[in-house]
Amino acid sequence: MVLIFVVLIIFLIIIMVIIMNPKIKLIKTIYLYLAAAISLIFVAVGIGTLLNTGLKYAIFPEAEKRSYFECNSQPPVYALEAGQLRNLTSDEQKVQIDQMIREYENWKEGQTGDACIIPARQNKIIDALTMIIIALPILLIHWRLIRKEKEEKEQDNQ
Repeated sequence: MVLIFVVLIIFLIIIMVIIMNPKIKLIKTIYLYLAAAISLIFVAVGIGTLLNTGLKYAIFPEAEKRSYFECNSQPPVYALEAGQLRNLTSDEQKVQIDQMIREYENWKEGQTGDACIIPARQNKIIDALTMIIIALPILLIHWRLIRKEKEEKEQDNQ
């Protein structure tokens, strides 16, 4: 199925190149500029994200602490004041409260400070690099085709 699709696309490209009337040239030009523009936007967003992450890490660490939602959210734990709850509970409930307090402290260790910020920062960097790695070659290929088409047009005019 994929092979048929590839052969069909190649066949259509060959026909377009052979015929190449002005409408098809216009469509091709619009496509090339549109693909280059969209790729450029993705490259810019990726570079902007890398720059943003780097500045927050190196210069504005307090801003970085507040920028990752998962590092600032807390579980709904009410009235964890051990003294208040222990006076009103049975022995079994006291054990459950102590377990809940230990689980909360363990959660707090993993969800605050560098234990949370470093993985979140790494995820942002990976996302930005992925955008750049994918969009930059697409941009360069389309831009090269645009330049080639312009050179051919200039040669035809001379």
